Amino acid sequence: MLTKTDVAAVSSLLLLLTFSPCEAFVPFYVTGVRYGWRGFALLTTILTVGTIAGMVAFTFLALIGIEQVKLRSFEKYEAAVMGALLCAVGVLIILFEQ
Repeated sequence: MLTKTDVAAVSSLLLLLTFSPCEAFVPFYVTGVRYGWRGFALLTTILTVGTIAGMVAFTFLALIGIEQVKLRSFEKYEAAVMGALLCAVGVLIILFEQ
């Protein structure tokens, strides 16, 4: 039988996935569960600041004219850059887990 805390945990994860534009951040929440509410607050703050900073930065870039920024070479290697970043995050998690 599920306890109230189990229901709250599952419900909060489902709500996070439903309403968050950054559902890819869920693994970080799961990894940080051992740090309790302080870790949850820190992760939430980081996600919030990162999301708002990204929105402001990309809106600013769009306003000044994204066509002036030459991103063709970056677009060509987008998958490789994302793969490298995900591998780097995995390595950091392994290093800081100890």
